[in-house]
Amino acid sequence: GMIGAGASQDRSIAALNVALAAARDGANVLLIDADPAARTLSNKVTGPGKHEASRLGWLSMGTRASRAIKTANGISILPSIGPAGTSNAIRKAIAQARSAGGYDLVIFDGPALPWSADDRKLLDAADGLTAILPASLDINDCMEDIIAALGGTERKLIGVILNELHPAAKVSQRDKQYA
Repeated sequence: GMIGAGASQDRSIAALNVALAAARDGANVLLIDADPAARTLSNKVTGPGKHEASRLGWLSMGTRASRAIKTANGISILPSIGPAGTSNAIRKAIAQARSAGGYDLVIFDGPALPWSADDRKLLDAADGLTAILPASLDINDCMEDIIAALGGTERKLIGVILNELHPAAKVSQRDKQYA
């Protein structure tokens, strides 16, 4: 699972890059949008004409079924189904994907801090968590916040990715203020 501080697009970019790298190495990857507020991945893939059944076809998520969208890059993306009961539905989808054995790797683009009790259950279901931190924020403060929020789940934190994609834009804005 991808978690972190800062913009949701940072988590989505990291999740997508990990999924693409695994797919290039031959893994069958399911990428789940588990951020119902931002829906960054969902908004990118749910346009008209992009729906194609994945190997597992329909994944039952709560009372609705959602189709995993197979991309040209060899990964399947399961869009967010909305805010109500999403974490519980995503946990069910992860369990179903694991039991069916159709995917070598399941990655979810996690919900933003602060996490609800339902979100924490989703993090508990993950085998491992990676924190995505924008380099423009104070890394130590961000890590303290994440570790405190994880509580007993902090042992699942397996890595940290620093995103340096956006700081250049912030520096140029700062330079304009002083010019």
